Amino acid sequence: MDRRFDLSQVSAPGTLDKDNSRRILDMSLPIRTNSLLFYGKAIKGSISSAESTAGLTADDVYGNLEAFNITQDLSNVSIKLAKRLNNGTKAAFDQAEKLISSILTRIIRSGVRGSDHTNINATDNADSDNNYGFNLGLSYPEVSWSDYNNPDNKSPYDGVSALSPIGERLKDAYKNFTTIEPGEMRSGSGSGVMRQIQDLWSIVNGVRCAAPLNEAEAVAKHVAANIHNRLTHYFNGTVPNDGSAVTGVTWKAKDVLIQEILAADNTLAANDFADLSATSLQLSNFPRFFNLPAGSTQLAYVAPTTATSYDQKMVYATQLSASSMGGGAIQAEDYIFPMELSYFGNSAIRVSNKAHKVSEYPQGAHANTGGWDADASWGAEWTANTHVTSETRSVAMKNDINYGTSLLKTTVHYSAAVLKDNNHAIQQRKDATVDEPDKEITVNNTTFQLTGVLVGGQPKILGWDYLYKDGATGNDYKSMVYDRAIPDGAKSIPAYNASLSNESLAPTYTLVADNYKAGGTQDKVYVALEFVNNSGHDFYGWHNLILDGGTFYLIGELDPATVTAPTWPTYHALPPYNADGSSIETPRVFMQDYMTTAHFAIGENSLKYAYNTVPDLRSSNVSLGLSVDLKWSTGLVFENVILGGE
Repeated sequence: MDRRFDLSQVSAPGTLDKDNSRRILDMSLPIRTNSLLFYGKAIKGSISSAESTAGLTADDVYGNLEAFNITQDLSNVSIKLAKRLNNGTKAAFDQAEKLISSILTRIIRSGVRGSDHTNINATDNADSDNNYGFNLGLSYPEVSWSDYNNPDNKSPYDGVSALSPIGERLKDAYKNFTTIEPGEMRSGSGSGVMRQIQDLWSIVNGVRCAAPLNEAEAVAKHVAANIHNRLTHYFNGTVPNDGSAVTGVTWKAKDVLIQEILAADNTLAANDFADLSATSLQLSNFPRFFNLPAGSTQLAYVAPTTATSYDQKMVYATQLSASSMGGGAIQAEDYIFPMELSYFGNSAIRVSNKAHKVSEYPQGAHANTGGWDADASWGAEWTANTHVTSETRSVAMKNDINYGTSLLKTTVHYSAAVLKDNNHAIQQRKDATVDEPDKEITVNNTTFQLTGVLVGGQPKILGWDYLYKDGATGNDYKSMVYDRAIPDGAKSIPAYNASLSNESLAPTYTLVADNYKAGGTQDKVYVALEFVNNSGHDFYGWHNLILDGGTFYLIGELDPATVTAPTWPTYHALPPYNADGSSIETPRVFMQDYMTTAHFAIGENSLKYAYNTVPDLRSSNVSLGLSVDLKWSTGLVFENVILGGE
């Protein structure tokens, strides 16, 4: 590229529309210039007070690009999609994970070992009538909560007798809290952990308040009391002393939690949480505080190194499970903002030896309107497909400017009035003799709320043609756009109506990058829709229980091979290009300057495939005239994409 011009002052905000053309004056183009490239970004607006109250930022609403480097050397052009978790927030994010995982580790290591091996006296185990009790002093063995989770169902009190009923409750609580099946994704969000703790605490409280019938049960009761005590260090809650369910569980304040864990774990120091301390994070808002999806963090359990080491721990997975989405593991850093609205033009030129006024340029972009692209719109003094000479006084791009971004239009509806969960399969997975039916949920317009759209398979870095940049360090197709700026009308999914048309549904629009992949079959793209469960019911998804009020995800597959190819542009070539400059007409899910429409349907069995975390979704001194086409071209349309299954 011989010359680069900065046109950042082309016009004031709001002055361009679909029917107008514009002209830039007094710019010198080199002799023999025969084509022009144009790059632009839309000017970001400000967010409304309602959007701000909802926690949205300008980057959520208008998209964000980490870099928009347009250079004279096209090999150095770099358009980089922006990470939601950037260098300025990564340390605090990591420390929040360390804090939560350290607390959970401290809880699962509860028991009566070391300093917790204290006297068990009769009065500690007496009910209000003092009609039972066991004086064990320190004569009982040291045990950990995890000792109850043994394959032989033996009491850790003596290693011989069978587990008592309250011992079995401790076993089941430990097993369910720490057992993460292969492929299972256990939510690590602050709110998700808080709900798990409430259920756990209710079980523990029942054991803590139980009447022990023998010495083994007295020890189990003492272990439960120690678990309860540890929980009180980190969580608030209403804990009845009659053994009934614990309610109102919330995290304690972040700074309190840091001090508590530092006092309990001598392997940690204050500096381990220095960046986190400087934030205003409430753990119930993790990881959303960092602009990430609620389900973008996953917990994993690490078993003890030996049978007697008791160094088991809860950790956050740094490589998130890909589950059934087909692809390598991802990281929290792979979540990106939607693209900023961007423009691209690559065009031959028209030249004239006459200086033209603004009114002499065609108005309107397309040839079918008698506009910019129509040869007949230009007078005989204009010559197309030529180059600048010493006599040239006016130059115009032959083709109009188009979008460098692609657009996904998402709508959601129910294709059944009653949905079934995955209870039958989950219970049989636990015990093949159990034959429970699936739960059925009758849906209405408040059952589920759409809170986000996630799009997988996005490139990290784009080159001069707004396509994947080969050779760019760290570039791949692993990024996932998270769009949480859902319009109010699209948040509510209408109640089932067989006659409801897709066109009547309120859409969500998400700016994404072209996902063209050179040299082969174009990839499928997986889209995850993020919902809040407002059904009033807990239900079982693919692996886990989706709690009432909790967040869950359903996945849809967009396969470009299953739909009719789009109509290709007539008046300009769309990247990628053949050697002669024409378009390589390869349909893919997202194409720059095209809108891909996906009408998603929640089917009768969709909830069976619900996740409570996000699965990996890889599954130019001459007169120059510019025309801007602000209409999205029609792209691929995916009808009735069943989320999660048939």
